[in-house]
Amino acid sequence: MRKFNFQFVFSSIGLVLMIESVFMLFSALVGEYYKEPSIHSLYISALITFLSGLTTYVAARRKKQTKRISQREVYLTVTLVWVLLALFGTLPYLLGNAIPSFTDAFFESVCGFTTTGSSTLFNIEAFPKSLHFWRSFTQWIGGIGIIIFVLSFMPLFGGSTSYLYNAEATGISKEQLRPRISDITRNMVITYLVLTAVGFLLLWAGPMDAFDAACHTFTSISTGGFSTKQASIAYFNSAYTEYVIIFLMFSGGIKFMLLFGLFRHFSGKIFKDEEVRWYVYMILGFTVVITLTLYLEGNVAGTVEKSVRTVLFQVVAAVTSTGYATTDFLRWGQFYWFLFLSMVLFCGCEGSTSGGMKISRLLVLVKNTRVVFRRQVHPQALYMVKIDGQVYSNAVVEKVLAFVFLYLSIIGVSAIVLSFTGMSFDESIGTAVSSMSSYGFGLGDFGPSGNYSTANTFAKYYLSFLMIVGRLEVFTVLSLFTSSFWKK
Repeated sequence: MRKFNFQFVFSSIGLVLMIESVFMLFSALVGEYYKEPSIHSLYISALITFLSGLTTYVAARRKKQTKRISQREVYLTVTLVWVLLALFGTLPYLLGNAIPSFTDAFFESVCGFTTTGSSTLFNIEAFPKSLHFWRSFTQWIGGIGIIIFVLSFMPLFGGSTSYLYNAEATGISKEQLRPRISDITRNMVITYLVLTAVGFLLLWAGPMDAFDAACHTFTSISTGGFSTKQASIAYFNSAYTEYVIIFLMFSGGIKFMLLFGLFRHFSGKIFKDEEVRWYVYMILGFTVVITLTLYLEGNVAGTVEKSVRTVLFQVVAAVTSTGYATTDFLRWGQFYWFLFLSMVLFCGCEGSTSGGMKISRLLVLVKNTRVVFRRQVHPQALYMVKIDGQVYSNAVVEKVLAFVFLYLSIIGVSAIVLSFTGMSFDESIGTAVSSMSSYGFGLGDFGPSGNYSTANTFAKYYLSFLMIVGRLEVFTVLSLFTSSFWKK
């Protein structure tokens, strides 16, 4: 039997940590510009992270190279990468004494890298700008996925890139494996960078200064939701800013390969894609329903345009799992709580920065249900699940069913576990759904008007675990807890 390839695991982790240290230096440059004392914490954090990564990489490479790699090594690597990214990401907060509690710093770091909009911070405006930049940058890094960055320019071991990509990327499409993985990752990074540059210029053209424009671009295109203001986007009181952020969140929820085809080759494939159409229909449908019901209840204020804009903003933020808010939508009533929780479950398209189970899986569930009904009427007829003319095998459908069952089961069990930490019934459900789907806002004290500072220590670590499990789409992480994974 083949031995476990720890060389691949540790060398990959070493590379990622060295890259993370470079990102820390970008944040230190912001501190240099504003002449903040917190820059020392970033320089020291970058040094510690770089030396840890270099030591790990060199120690692994000194051993005899073993090229054969299976999914066991890849699943362990990707999971450890995300845990260690968050762990070393706490250093700037701790060393700068901005977040003195390790638990809170780790929770904030996990929220950043998993693009979850949760936070334990109360007085956000008092945060140093360099650490604000790092906080926003972690969501931008996590949005595209650090493994995608590595694969786009850093050749690893032969035959391993497809395993790494599959463990990191989201969705069920067969299309993602047709071109070379290096081409996919490069095109995704190019699209990500272009959208970031466009978003920055658009936000800078409004009431935001360059610093706020950069931070909010990072957290909008990554569908993360961190803001530099305690009141989030409502602070700017700008219709222009809200529309730009709606555009960025919406773009972040679309498959990046389709956006690349649209921008680079003027391909119209994005308009024919069934998942994108459902994505648009969901946003429009929820926006219309919520706006009409609010008007019927007389629960609106301001002009029609402002009312529609407010609802559209919150719907897009929920469907793309972005933790932004321009109003406390929980005050609208419990009917809307249910709607927003349902939006957060499936979220955006596969191959995007959004969380949740993805609309592609919802499509499979709906079409498979339709096939089952048809077979009841015509048992001898041959019906298959098709999306965009592509037939999905029974194996793919079974995997989707298993994923959805496992996803919802984890949420259910987690709600019970969290209820023992002092959370109310609605709070435990809301935080479980929110953390698994990388959304951020829960219910009750954990809604738009509150934060997670009141959660106890166990709850913060457990929610951090849920965020990582949800970000890596369940199977990658939970496979490590099965006995068969560790057998030769």
